[in-house]
Amino acid sequence: MCTDSWILKDGLDDKVGNYLMAVHWVLGQLQGTSTFQLESHFEFSFAALVAVLGVTLIHYSWASSSALLRASRILEDLQWVELQRACRRYLKDRQVSESLALRVQKHMAAGKTSKTSGVHWRINAEVKLLEALPETLQVELHEQTRLPLLQCAHFFLSLSSTSHAAVRELCHEAISAAVILARDVCFDLGESCCVVRFIESGELRYVHSEVPSGMDSRGSRGISSQHIREVGPEDYLSEAVLWTKWEHCGSLIARRDSAMLELHADRFEAVVANHETTCLHCTRYARVFLWNLHRNLDNLSDMISTPMDMSSCEVKQDSHFIFISHFKKESGTEATLLLEAATHIICEDPLHPGSNMAVPVFIDSESLSDLSTVRHHVSMSDNLVLLLTPGFLLRPWCLVEVATAAASGANIVPVLVQRPGIEFVYPEEAYYSRLLSGSALSATDMNLLSSEGVALDVLVSSLRQVFRQIALPFSPHKSANIRQAELKDILNRCASRPPSPSVGG
Repeated sequence: MCTDSWILKDGLDDKVGNYLMAVHWVLGQLQGTSTFQLESHFEFSFAALVAVLGVTLIHYSWASSSALLRASRILEDLQWVELQRACRRYLKDRQVSESLALRVQKHMAAGKTSKTSGVHWRINAEVKLLEALPETLQVELHEQTRLPLLQCAHFFLSLSSTSHAAVRELCHEAISAAVILARDVCFDLGESCCVVRFIESGELRYVHSEVPSGMDSRGSRGISSQHIREVGPEDYLSEAVLWTKWEHCGSLIARRDSAMLELHADRFEAVVANHETTCLHCTRYARVFLWNLHRNLDNLSDMISTPMDMSSCEVKQDSHFIFISHFKKESGTEATLLLEAATHIICEDPLHPGSNMAVPVFIDSESLSDLSTVRHHVSMSDNLVLLLTPGFLLRPWCLVEVATAAASGANIVPVLVQRPGIEFVYPEEAYYSRLLSGSALSATDMNLLSSEGVALDVLVSSLRQVFRQIALPFSPHKSANIRQAELKDILNRCASRPPSPSVGG
């Protein structure tokens, strides 16, 4: 160490400490904040040497990092080249068709470019973003970003207003994002379907094969005509898979890279099963949807759109599946038993046409407080069940109910009450003649018929039509098995009036 250095001048004689302080001094000199001044050529040389070494070390670290990054990219490119070579060898050795080989190579190229741009990159980036968030935030984001697209379907628009919790769970649990590349085939005619597709962005083309009556879905017994429909954002396909087994009725081909949401039918079913009210709503909607579907079996399409009046799926307060017409004095007990048994069967079966009615089975003695509305309730019933006892045809209100049901187009089902001590006598011409002349009933009863607007000739014609049918037996005093079989026959004879939806293409 030189004798004129600032270290000795300031009385600093610890060698290790002196060198460390010298380094600190050099750094201070570089920064311009040191209070020491250079005293000798040795100090100038030492400062310059430390500065050069520092700069060299920094450049070396920078160059090493850059070289490592370049080596990583070169290795990745080599792996990609090797993968492409393996792909070409596979396609050649397996004799894959040229069109399919082009699609495979296009997907591989898209996989490489998707790391920096395009629809693939956006979807992958969104997935990684959501994975970094807590699940509570994921649920809210999925609801706000996915629900607007789902509401393009009429069913989900109505469901979101009545079953918010179920819809939120569907958005989070039952939906996944998907990408289809330009000129690729999303699905083809006759393929089994398991998802509903909601188009988010892009352009696609749906080629619908209209199969003539008598052919299967693949057109194996003839040539089907084809219709082309452009598909874009806010369109959706294959809603029917939620309600029945479904095969695609055409082909979906992407014209540009397209993004979509896929609602998985099995996940949809699992979520709906956990919400009783939602399950009931879905059941009612499915019944109306399938009724429309069966009306269009000759023109099935993946793009069936049914903007149905959802009032047909809601609980009907005034409608009835069965109105029981009876003479209370003679068959009040039987009417009550039929009411309870039929109501239980209907309400236990969510697919039954009467399951969405507040009062599926109606009898005036149980459900009616104002006789003036009896005709309204009969006209709002799908079926009029007549409990035939000896005095039935002599009761004016029973005759009013028959005339009203016939005028409204309700299905009339005669049921013969079988009980010891009573026997119904089928009307003959003499009864019809007396009814037309007004002698079959009292003057008061005839006035009632007249006040209710019942024309005697129309009433007689309706009665004749009713008794052309074979009456079904109902024997409450017999064994449970016999009663159950008789009740089943009665319900099988009853029919539902078809709903009146508006079907759109």
